[in-house]
Parts: sequence; C-alpha cells; structure tokens
Amino acid sequence: MNRPGAQRPGDVPLEHRYTGADPIDWCGADVYPMYTEALPTGTTALRLRALSVMPPADVSGLGLGLTVTDGHVKLGGRSLAGVDIWSDALAAGIDITVTAEAPDALFTLTPVWVAGAGPQQSWTGNYGMVVDLLPDGASTLWCSTGPGTPDFNELVVELTRTDTDPAPTDQLRRTPAQPRAEQSVGRALHDLGTAMFARGEHDSARLLWTQAAEAGHSGAAYDLGLLALHVGDISTARTWWQAAAHEDPRAATCLAELPQRT
Repeated sequence: MNRPGAQRPGDVPLEHRYTGADPIDWCGADVYPMYTEALPTGTTALRLRALSVMPPADVSGLGLGLTVTDGHVKLGGRSLAGVDIWSDALAAGIDITVTAEAPDALFTLTPVWVAGAGPQQSWTGNYGMVVDLLPDGASTLWCSTGPGTPDFNELVVELTRTDTDPAPTDQLRRTPAQPRAEQSVGRALHDLGTAMFARGEHDSARLLWTQAAEAGHSGAAYDLGLLALHVGDISTARTWWQAAAHEDPRAATCLAELPQRT
C-alpha cells in the first residue's frame, strides 16, 4: 500500500487522504486537516493574527473555523460552540475567550473559505495546514483552502495564548505532540516550494522558498540565489548565497564563482 506522500501531489485531493486528525505526508511536509489543542480547566484567552493573506483568484473570502468540544467560545456576549473568523478580523488581530466545561475539552481550527459567489465551504478539496510549534508555546498555521492545488501561503496565522496566568505546557495537548526536530517548518516549506516549482508554479515556489529561507533553511536560500541569477539579478543572488554559504557548500561554491559571471 502506498503512503499518501508517495502519490503525485495532484492525483488525489487532500480531503481524501486524511484518515482522522493525524497528518499526511505531502511533498515531504506534515499536513494536518485541523489544528487541535486541549483546554485546561477554566477559561483560556487566545489571540489569532494573520501574518499573510494571499487568497487565490477564485476565493472571495477565507479564514479559520474555530470549534470547541465540551466547552464554548465567548464572543459578543454570547456563548457559542464555534465561530468563523475571517481574514479581515485576523489581519487586525483578534482576541477570543474559550472555556472548558469538561476535563476533555478541546478546540480545533481549520480553514474556511468562499469560492466566488458560492456558499461557505470547509473540509473539502485541497485544504489543510502545515503547523509550526514554537518553543514559547505559540504556533504558526500555514493554511491552504480547498480550490485548486495546495498552496500553504494562502493564509498564515499566528496563534498565541494570552492568559495572564497560563496553564503549564504539560496540560496542553496540541495536534503535533512536539516540534518536529527532524522536519522544521523551514524544511517543509522548502519541500512544498520545490513541488510547486516542478509544476511550473514559480511565483508560489519563490514565496515558499523565501519564507523557508527566512525560517533559516539554507537550501531555500541557495535556490533563491539560482532564481535571481537566472533573471540576471546578481546582487540578490549574492545576498542569498551569502546567507546560505556557511551551511550549504553549493552556495559557497556559487558565491566564489560569482565574480566570473560579472
């Protein structure tokens, strides 16, 4: 039986590969159908802020759907089982209070979107998340909506707890149990960018590689240098290769040979 990641990226929509809350392998990245976190007893304050919003042409609205199990979210004076938070609110940053009503309470986040003038959608097509768990307890969620090919640049959201007296981290149960030491978000974004580049989606690849390089991935910086050199931008190529040369011998070699190209 083939692992999901062994199939070609465009063969089967991501929705058909998920078997639960566990991630699937897509182009070398762990892609989740949702972000899940356990709630400690009492009330927890969350802050959600969009770091980047780049919807595809056929998506007229996108955001995150928040659902609370065995608890509720407090918004506008009302207690709700869930709420959809759209990109305009995320861009400004939004604070939300969630309350656990049972020991096993948890909340989930998953992409929601509107395609054209159609109805609101979720849980379908090529939707998913690449999740970066940061050491300080914050998370970065790289989200793809359902239409078109997977593109985890469409919505990038920072999730932080804003409790004045936060629960100890051992009380939390986040979907990826630990930050992936063997596969940082930089590596995941670089692999996704490489897959995009192979399909001819060079602009998406450049964005993913730039974000990977900014996260410290030297291979992404090397690839960005090649892209810059291809269009004759030697100054930008030098900048990227200088950033990567201490870890990537290919970048060091290109940097040494650069004077011969000028």
